[in-house]
Order: sequence, then C-alpha cells, then structure tokens
Amino acid sequence: MFGIIKKLRKILNKKQKQRVAILAVMIVIGGLLETVSVSMILPIMQAIMSENALEENAMVATIAGILHITSLRTFVVVMLFGMAGVFVLKNAYMLFLTYVQHTFITNNQFRTSGDLLDIYLNKPYSFYLNSSTGDIMRTIYSDTTSVFSVLLQCLQILTEVIVALCLGMVIFLSDPVMTLVIAGVLLLAMLISNRLMKKKLSRIGEDSRKYQGKMYGSILQSVTGIKDVKVFAKEGAFSDRYKKYGRKYYSLLRDSSVFGSVPKLVVETSCMAGIMVYLAVMILAGHEVAEMLPQLTAFALAAMRLMPCASRVSTYMANIAYYKPALDFVYENVDLPGFLREKQMQEAQKKSMPQGERIHLRDKIELQHIFFKYPNSEKYIFRDANMTIHRGESVGIVGTTGAGKSTIVDILIGLLTEESGKVLCDEQNVRDNVPSWLANLGYIPQTINLMDDTIRANVAFGYEEGSFTDEQVWKVLEEAQLGAFVRELPEGLDTKIGERGVRLSGGQRQRIGIARALFHDPELLILDEATSALDNDTEAAIMDAINHFHGKKTMLIIAHRLKTIENCDVVYRVEDGKMIEERK
Repeated sequence: MFGIIKKLRKILNKKQKQRVAILAVMIVIGGLLETVSVSMILPIMQAIMSENALEENAMVATIAGILHITSLRTFVVVMLFGMAGVFVLKNAYMLFLTYVQHTFITNNQFRTSGDLLDIYLNKPYSFYLNSSTGDIMRTIYSDTTSVFSVLLQCLQILTEVIVALCLGMVIFLSDPVMTLVIAGVLLLAMLISNRLMKKKLSRIGEDSRKYQGKMYGSILQSVTGIKDVKVFAKEGAFSDRYKKYGRKYYSLLRDSSVFGSVPKLVVETSCMAGIMVYLAVMILAGHEVAEMLPQLTAFALAAMRLMPCASRVSTYMANIAYYKPALDFVYENVDLPGFLREKQMQEAQKKSMPQGERIHLRDKIELQHIFFKYPNSEKYIFRDANMTIHRGESVGIVGTTGAGKSTIVDILIGLLTEESGKVLCDEQNVRDNVPSWLANLGYIPQTINLMDDTIRANVAFGYEEGSFTDEQVWKVLEEAQLGAFVRELPEGLDTKIGERGVRLSGGQRQRIGIARALFHDPELLILDEATSALDNDTEAAIMDAINHFHGKKTMLIIAHRLKTIENCDVVYRVEDGKMIEERK
C-alpha cells in the first residue's frame, strides 16, 4: 500500500495533493459521525433492558447527568430522537462527502487525460514511428481512469479504516476480548485472501491492458481502412480479429470480478464463524446469555457495520491489485507534474516575451552536412548531405523508394532532428525558433488528413471559428482551383465532406490540402509526393494549379514521376545518403 501511495504522490500535482489532504480530513469527520451514530445504540439498549439503568449503569448515568435527565423513559425518548438526528446529519454529510470525492475524481480524471493528450501531442514525431495508436488511446483514456480508480479505492479504504477503528474502540470498551478476537480473525482473513489474490489480479490487470490496446488498434485499423476492407471483402477478417482480442479481454474482466469477490467472501465467512465460535466458547465457560445480552446486542449492531466495512476494504484492495499495472505504467512512463511545470514555464515565457515573427526567406535555405539515422537503427539514411533552395525557385527531389526523399523533408520541417549538421534560413539556424520557422511553411502530404467536418473547417485547419473570415477561405480555394466546385454545392463552405473526405474525389481532397497549406500564406510550399496516388489526368490538373505559384513561392516537390518535376528549376537526387544536385 505504501508503494501505491508513493506512486500516486509522484503522479499527482501539488494542487491535487492538497485536495486529497482536505478529503482526508473530511473522511475523518465522516468516520467520527459514523461512530457516534452507532455508539448511541449501546446506552439506549442498556436503558431499555434494565429498569434501574439510571442508578446501576455508569454510561447511562453519565449521559443522563450531562443532559439533566432524571426519568428513564425521558432518557430513552431523548436518546432515540438524538440518534435519529445524528443519523440524518451523518447520512447527509456522507452524501456530501461522496459527492465531493467523486467530483474530485472525475474532474481530475478528465484533466489528467487532457494533460496526457498534451504530452503525446508534444512528443517528437520520431516517437510515433514506433508507437501503437491503440496503446496511446488506452493510456489516455483507460489508464487514466485506472489511476484515479486506485486513488478512489485508497480514499474509500481510508474511510472504512477510520470507521472500523472508531467502532472498534467503542465495542472494545464493551467486551475487549471479543473485540480482539474478531479483529484478529478479520485481519488474518484479509491478509491471507488478499495475498493469495494480489498476484493473480495484477496479472489479469496487465493482460487486460494488453488486449484492450489491441482492441482499440483493431477498431482503428478497420475503420480508417474501411475502403480497403470492403474492396478486398475482409469485413469478416477484421471483425474476427477484434472479437479474438475482445473475447480474451472480457473473459479477463469476468475473472477479475470473480477473483475480486473472493476476499470479501472469505472475510464475511471468517467474521461470522469467529463470532459464533466465540459465543459458543463463552456459553460453555458458564457465562449467562442474559447477562451478555446488552453487550452482545451492541456488538452485533457494531459488527453489522464492521463486517461490511472489512468486506469493502478487501474488495478495494483487490481492485487496486487489478488497476496496479496501469498505475505502474503511468508512474514509470509519464511525468505529469514535470510536464505541467514545463508547460507553465513555457506559457509564462510566451507571455513575458514579445511574439516572434516568422523567419522570412529572403535569400536561401541551406541544409549543411546533415547526418541522420532513425532511433533504434544503426544505418545512416544521410551522411554529410547538403542541399540549397534559393528564394523563388522550384526544387524537385527524386530517388528510389526508401532512399530518404520524405526523410530529408521531415528534417527540413523539423519533424525529425538531425544527428549533426544544420538547417539554415538566411544563415539563421531554424532550430533556434521552430514555431517561427513552421509559421512560414505550407505542407501538402500524399494523404491529406481530412476531418469529418465542413469544407471551411478543413481548410482553416486548427483555427478557431471567429479568428478568420470566409473571404480568406474562398481566396485559397480559388488559388487551389476548387472555388467553382464549392460554389456549386448547396451548402457551400458548410458542406460536410465525411470522415477522411470520403464524399470527395482524390483530386478534390488534394486541392483541399493545397488550400489548407496556403491558408496562412507561407513562403515555402512543400509537396511530399502530393500527386503520386492520383491518375495522370488528375495529377496534371493538380500540378497545373501548383505551377501557378512558380516564381511566386519557393517550392520543394518530392516526386516519383519525372513529369511531376519537369517545371522545377533544380532537381536533387537522393542517393547513397547524399543529395546530388542536377541543375537544368
């Protein structure tokens, strides 16, 4: 348990820890109210069962003296009304406490999942080259839920432990021996059952995470590739793959529920058996049942609260064992407080510093002595590669598949970081101010990432509504030679294009990509095999639109087909880790 608390302390930020401390204080108050409500039963039962309780019973006499009560009937009535009031107050408070607990958990669960998304979005592009989208989704959603489920279980354990300790003290005053015997039995049963189940549940939790990630991955693969799935008639294959992982995942959920209930059942059985055996021993030892009745009644009432308390603690501990693999993963792989501190520092620096302008291209861009290899690889893609792009030129890049055409562009953009060498714009190292460098680039990939949204939202990609005008959208649509098509649509800019632009042709999707790249008026336009998936006629039409910018914008064009780069001023061939210039 101390290891769990240590990991939670690292994951939670300072503000969250303060809230947890406040919750702990509230839980203590709730435990005291719970104790008062149950402990009031003892003097009431003693007063009811003995006509001389005011004179003979010390507890009853003390309470009656404090309340200035001289009549036994009055004492019982006052205590009954008092107990009713305490129960109303206690349950109202416990409802409020439950609301506060779950508000804290759900709000911070949402915030943490958002912070995790921030972390993943701010990771370098190279991270995604070896990452599973399904695993990322599981971490952001499921693992976050598990972490805060562990925290909730810990808070609930604290609640039950405080109640158990307080009630234990009450019944200890009534019968110390029975209290110690039952407490010993409960603790032993809890320790044994949880020790037996802990490894099993932890292993189930780890396997559940693995298969949940595979389920997410199967859904993504089938939905994002639905066209290929249908063309090749592989609906059944993808459905079977999901079901294979899902069957294992849901059978693990079943096992976690079954094994998670074992500690609770063991505790309840041990508790009841312990009470029965103790009573049998006391009767055999010659104790009169009538004499034991008040204590037994109070003990039974307290036990009615203690036994479920112990059962719930066992269940919470079983749940913690199940969720622990997710907690371990987040603890070992995600530095949430560190990221948030760095994020706050960056935001403070942005506010304190004037907004930097774009890195404008006035003369040339140079890639000097570039060395690069991918992470976890010993093979260099580039060794001492050099390239120069002059302002206003159209530069083509050609080469065989796998030579590194897209890689050199990713290095130029900043998605990949060179092992050594420099990327300069007019002698300024663009790595010194990457945001200002990216602000002057327009990028058109082979496959355009289109959202299931309007044409307007897809062109003004990532811009908030109200921060741009429709005139700006129409301007770039005209430049991409798509304005006439959009004007003919009944809903114009408000036309929904479907997920991944399924309602558009391939050429129309690429023109949306061109319009998007032009939206912030970049000086350097990069086409990364932007027409390679199109037929010859469509490619010719797209290149006609692109060539319209010849001399107006600096362009970098990656292509397989030589026809695509026939209007380029300079061509670089990627070969043997070098950039070989072929000027026309």
